Amino acid sequence: MSSLVDASSVKTGRETQCIVKVGSDKGYLRLRFSYAGKRYALTLGLPDTKVNRVFAQQKAAQIELDIISGNFDPKLEKYKPQRAKPEKTVLGSVHAWFAQFAQEQIKDKGLNKGSVHRYSATQKHLEKFFKEKSVNAIDETAARGFVDYLKKKVTTRTAKDYLILVQAFWKWGMDKQGLKQNPWSTLVAGVKPPRKQKVRPFTVAEVQAILAAFRGDRYYNHYADFVTFLFGTGCRFGEAVALKWKHIADDCKSAWIGESVSRGIRKTTKTGKDRTINLTPKIMAMLLDRKPNPCDPEALVFPAPKGSHISDHTFRRRAWKTILAHLEIQYRKPYATRHTAISQALANGANPLAVAEETGHDPETLFKWYASVIAPQAVMVEF
Repeated sequence: MSSLVDASSVKTGRETQCIVKVGSDKGYLRLRFSYAGKRYALTLGLPDTKVNRVFAQQKAAQIELDIISGNFDPKLEKYKPQRAKPEKTVLGSVHAWFAQFAQEQIKDKGLNKGSVHRYSATQKHLEKFFKEKSVNAIDETAARGFVDYLKKKVTTRTAKDYLILVQAFWKWGMDKQGLKQNPWSTLVAGVKPPRKQKVRPFTVAEVQAILAAFRGDRYYNHYADFVTFLFGTGCRFGEAVALKWKHIADDCKSAWIGESVSRGIRKTTKTGKDRTINLTPKIMAMLLDRKPNPCDPEALVFPAPKGSHISDHTFRRRAWKTILAHLEIQYRKPYATRHTAISQALANGANPLAVAEETGHDPETLFKWYASVIAPQAVMVEF
């Protein structure tokens, strides 16, 4: 008698996460699931044994990861077992184990789309380089070969990100799957991305010119208040984008910062912590002036021209670059507004710990990056 279990799906945020069920039909393993309104069944051609179920679970995790990351093969060809390979080799393949690890991490941590993409990209490189090579067969020489391969395919910084995931995957394998060694520890430490040049903050004159240019531009004056808020508070771009009127005090003297928006997805702040910031009289007056009456508490404080969240990509590519080019000011990313606010505050004598608390910065990191501009007296800066 068939013991197949139908698949179900659960919605997580804006994405639908498909759950692939492992079942048995006439003593042979089969995967069943539904996706995009269509039912799928994949026969693995393997007897229903304890060992083969581990392989089936790995294959299910791979399918779920591909669905989440947008790499699903509706023809199911990429998920069919390699019949020419011995069962043990397929069972222990690096990319199959990584898919199971990635799926577990995604479910447990509720990762955003960017993080899911890193897992998916890492899996692709593991599969391309190691093919069906067993996890237990990977020694330091093989691992070093993968490091060299990655350096040729992606930037050093991206390679470092992927290798950190691989190292975490191996530790997971040692803790949960009985792997005997982790050949990645010393190799990951040896991959050192080039040092980043410190962002040069805008001068006070440049800030004033940028704000005036936004206010006077026929196409981009919609963003003038938004840019003013960035320069005046030192908030991260996504934190300002996420602000709703319910996050602003009734008198507009303070704002609660506890959410961030990236690529249209609302999540917690970068540090996972919330904070309440005090707003300068100029920022307060600006907010009071733009506050609608009546005010919907769920409405965005700084919406895009069509009412949705401001897109960092669209804003940077169209408005920000255009304004800086018109003013002949050296280009820096919009993040430089935060760097400028912090630098100007510290240079004018603001208490570093107070600045760290207001901007959601780790104090140790703030001292590391801004030590050269810290002044001894405590005076807050205002744009």
